[in-house]
Amino acid sequence: MLKIIIDSKYYRSQFDDWLAGGTIEYKGKNYYWSAQDSNYGFGWDIDLILEEDCDSLEDEELIIKTIEKCLYKHRNEYVS
Repeated sequence: MLKIIIDSKYYRSQFDDWLAGGTIEYKGKNYYWSAQDSNYGFGWDIDLILEEDCDSLEDEELIIKTIEKCLYKHRNEYVS
């Protein structure tokens, strides 16, 4: 099961950008993510924040694309 939650999403006028962050529940473990969109047409730059003993996450590309879709569609939660 994959569950993505967007905890915060806000616009910083002094930098003309958007910031977002939240949590991921995937295969019984919890992870965090953060994202930034500079409004220059490059899209969201999403970083997964993993625990020290976990240097990569299975299906990382799928998870990042799903987070990006949620951000563009203004969804606060995604469950599959």
